Amino acid sequence: MITLSILIVIALICAFVGCLMGLFSLVGLLVSLVIGVLVGALAGYIAGRFMGTETSFARNAVLGVLGSFVGEFLFGMVGIHATGSFSSFVISILGACVCIWVDNKLFKG
Repeated sequence: MITLSILIVIALICAFVGCLMGLFSLVGLLVSLVIGVLVGALAGYIAGRFMGTETSFARNAVLGVLGSFVGEFLFGMVGIHATGSFSSFVISILGACVCIWVDNKLFKG
């Protein structure tokens, strides 16, 4: 009976630790998402200043995050890959510049 009680207590402790780890993973995911949007917004803001456009925070965030993907794709096609945070940020800014240029051509005609 004591062995069964010990096993149940150990199982409950493992379940509790598992739930905590899941919660930490969820919090880490949400924080990572928020930081990604903020870094994208910063990249979009810098690219907007570089391109001479004034847009809202939301538009900067969208163009910056989209610019991250575009920059990584375009530079990856020519064999250039980001190896650190700074180079990834620079590629994001350049990708955001491309997105702003396309946005200006399509919607400001």
